[in-house]
Amino acid sequence: MIDDPDGIFSPRLDQELNNFGIRVRPGSRASSECILRKTTGAPHAVAAPCRAVYHRPMRFIAALFCLSVALLGQAGRPAGQNSAPKNLKLLAPTDDIRFTMQTFTQALGVTCNYCHVQGDFSSDANPKKDVARRMIGIVRQMDAYFPSASGAYPAGDHEVDCITCHRGNVKPETKAPKEFFNRAESTGFQPPPPTPGKNLKVLPPDTRVHGDGSIMHDFRDALGVDCWYCHGGGKGLEADVNPRKEIARKMISMVRQINANFPGTGVYPVGTQMVTCYSCHRGDPHPVTTGNMNFGPPKAENK
Repeated sequence: MIDDPDGIFSPRLDQELNNFGIRVRPGSRASSECILRKTTGAPHAVAAPCRAVYHRPMRFIAALFCLSVALLGQAGRPAGQNSAPKNLKLLAPTDDIRFTMQTFTQALGVTCNYCHVQGDFSSDANPKKDVARRMIGIVRQMDAYFPSASGAYPAGDHEVDCITCHRGNVKPETKAPKEFFNRAESTGFQPPPPTPGKNLKVLPPDTRVHGDGSIMHDFRDALGVDCWYCHGGGKGLEADVNPRKEIARKMISMVRQINANFPGTGVYPVGTQMVTCYSCHRGDPHPVTTGNMNFGPPKAENK
């Protein structure tokens, strides 16, 4: 409470002080001392006796001083007081919770209330919150496919995370909007008739692997590469000389494991799929993750 014996505070400043829990009380000139008591929820009150200043040129300074004391009182409040995360079932208290939640909202293109209950983020009443926990579990499952992964997501380094598949959409995309054409195809070259696949170790033996609409064309469209990227080596397409071919087999297994978390999906590439190679790659051999995003240079400090 601040005594304002001579009306030095304007109505606008009264409102600003009220925002910080400070009430202005009109008083008399005889009340030459005022007590500034912080009422912003700090563990202890702060009293600051001050002489009321009545000279008009100094009125603004007096008001500014009182407001500054209030701001310093708030700044001195322990960081995170009354805002520590609660009901963490998968995330650790040591995780950067605020940044993690920001990456979730960016990945799905939503606000906090999409998964949380407004006003009570610790509540489990919103069923999407449990879905989000399942998605965290899926990301951690995928780490097993990458030797470079470390830590329990979101801590550590990861080749795949939420933004990799979602890219600003609640539901990941599964089909490339554009078809990949190599140089020969772009000149009108007609490929030879499709032939049955050979040396298929992960795909079903009857999988169509060549020609338009084939699984290999889906792979090309997803990664933005030609056949030699995983085959090549001067050998036939059935040869295993290119180590990327074995990586591709592992990725097929990973896609199947992801889709197994969703009822009604088939065994990739057969049936309905919630995610495919394109969901993560989007035309790039190395998918985007929070860990390899370019966040830009630090903002210049005001001098």
